[in-house]
Amino acid sequence: MKKNILKIPALLLLFAVGLAASCHKEQYPIDISFTEYLLAETACQWTNLPYDNKVIIINSDNELKKYLEGDYPAIDFSKYTLLLANGYVNNRVSEIIVKNVRQVSIHTCILNLELGLKYKDSTEPWHIALRIEKLSEENVKLNTTLKAPKIIRPIPITDGNIINFFNMTLDMHFESDCFFTDIDRYADTCFLINNIFEFQQACVCTDDLPEIDFDKFTLIIGKKYYGWSAMWFVDQKIIEDSALTLVVQKYYSPNGFDGAPAKNHWGIYPKLPNKPFYVEYKYEDE
Repeated sequence: MKKNILKIPALLLLFAVGLAASCHKEQYPIDISFTEYLLAETACQWTNLPYDNKVIIINSDNELKKYLEGDYPAIDFSKYTLLLANGYVNNRVSEIIVKNVRQVSIHTCILNLELGLKYKDSTEPWHIALRIEKLSEENVKLNTTLKAPKIIRPIPITDGNIINFFNMTLDMHFESDCFFTDIDRYADTCFLINNIFEFQQACVCTDDLPEIDFDKFTLIIGKKYYGWSAMWFVDQKIIEDSALTLVVQKYYSPNGFDGAPAKNHWGIYPKLPNKPFYVEYKYEDE
């Protein structure tokens, strides 16, 4: 009996030790805070980057100097580690979004990035540097996802007042008496209109404007001078990356001749963000 009694405290001790160990065990994954390390206000620049779609772990000034030219912002490497992610994509990169830096096991972290792409193809290198709390033996893996440019098309117009207004004031094939009157007839131009005041300023021939909810929509009107040629606009769309690019597709008929020196176009889009705005006129097969 005495032998059995002695087993009970031993079992309780083992249980307590196990419970204490489980309380101190890290629960993965763990998000790691970070700060982007920027060189924008310095004369320093990155150099010797391999662009191999990996993360360089930097833990000292000597390591950092391998990749920088010039005087750089100081880092206290007794407290911090610098993660230098870099690579190539078959496109131009409009923005790099850090989703998170996540520790997934005792010696492994994952840096999750989203690369926003521009709509024109070309191979381009990219890089980003992040300062995090000190790492020593950890392996940092890179996980990137690509975000394609957003295509925004004009909304279908069913309101007869809007259709009739633009048919009367902005004919697709002739110069307008209501819009672009202070613009040189040979100049190309495009207006991005986001409120009623801008609409009133753009249209000079009438105050009787159709109702457009500018809290929800953006109006775009433009003209392109082609001279006397058989050219028509057949489609339009907005491509959104770090900017807004209005792409207007055109069609040329070698057997036709409409005698219209200027071509006009308009469209109403879902409310567009405040970004740089550009216009391109392209043939259908471009």
